[in-house]
Amino acid sequence: MMFDAPSITRFIGLIVALLAYFGVNVPEDLTEAVTSLAVAILAVYTAWKNNYISQKGHKQKEVLQEKGLTKGGKQ
Repeated sequence: MMFDAPSITRFIGLIVALLAYFGVNVPEDLTEAVTSLAVAILAVYTAWKNNYISQKGHKQKEVLQEKGLTKGGKQ
């Protein structure tokens, strides 16, 4: 089951609001560590999805080039 970005954002906002309501203070270094980890994971995921890295991706790129749909393809 996949969630969309707005749902995830609302859920995180709810957690933050509940923590603030109950007076739970999250240490700054923990916040920075979680944020850095999330950014690193998203960067790797984005690089993987937007480039032809996997074997399947190489095959897709070959097909696109044969059809002349990418730079460097047959035209």
